[in-house]
Amino acid sequence: MHQFAIIADNSCALRKEYRERFGVDGIVYGTITYPDGHTETGDLDYERITPEEYFKSISKKAMYKTACANIDQMIAVMEPFAKEGKDIVFLTISSALSGTYNFAVKAGERVQKDYPNVHVYVIDSQRYASALALLVQEACALRDEGKNAEEVAKWLEENKNRFHQMGIMDDLYFLARTGRIAKAKAFFGTMAGIKPMGEFSSCGLTEAIGKAKGTKNGLDATIAYMQDRILDPEKHIVFIAHSIREKEAQYLEQRIKEVIKPKEVICLPLDQTSGANMGPGLAAAFFYGKPISADLSEEKALITSILNKK
Repeated sequence: MHQFAIIADNSCALRKEYRERFGVDGIVYGTITYPDGHTETGDLDYERITPEEYFKSISKKAMYKTACANIDQMIAVMEPFAKEGKDIVFLTISSALSGTYNFAVKAGERVQKDYPNVHVYVIDSQRYASALALLVQEACALRDEGKNAEEVAKWLEENKNRFHQMGIMDDLYFLARTGRIAKAKAFFGTMAGIKPMGEFSSCGLTEAIGKAKGTKNGLDATIAYMQDRILDPEKHIVFIAHSIREKEAQYLEQRIKEVIKPKEVICLPLDQTSGANMGPGLAAAFFYGKPISADLSEEKALITSILNKK
């Protein structure tokens, strides 16, 4: 039995088998509104629609809207553990992307008021999808080592800036539809085979720090980037997320195993919540490494150097 509970929201990209394996105690589910207007609970395990169906519909201009759980729903997940006298560590998607963190703080305050002997630690991960999954997994591993809730929360706050993303995004038309690039750039970039490459900024958003020409160049640059940024790979898991780019994800997985040699590589489709905003075309690795510079200057210089050698 766990000495304290670890909870995450449904943007953490962890399928049920991994939640059970790592020991995640609870998931707070938001909602997703489908193109026809009906709303459902977030489908973290893709039980009602396959990843292929989901992302292919987005590539055909379907748009999905996500919303976080409300405070009462969050309390409903936390309260059973509080009744048992257990502290709680609740990791949320980046506050730059969602109101989940702010709601979770308020929910935690109400739980602590009702259960004064329980401490609730809410962590703004400043990450999403498989990076949030990594943080959740690390929290579970630290608990398994005997760390208490306060120690785990402290480690997460001190180290969350060490969790990286690197890979390619090749559906420029989706980026144009969501207003992130101009339609003309999407057209000419697609014609030229341009693949934006993103890393996490200091506020928890993804920022394009390089542009590869061609899929293989982008994926090989990802490996070179990881070689420079990653720390102690033999001690940590690397996650790969993709949105109907299985071939590219498998290439990344193979090269990471050959070159980086991490403790384990877990490759999963991008979760619904993150996928509604990221769209199709992603193939990226998420890993623990050196702290990310405040202005991404180090990371931009590195990827520029790598791409200039291609």
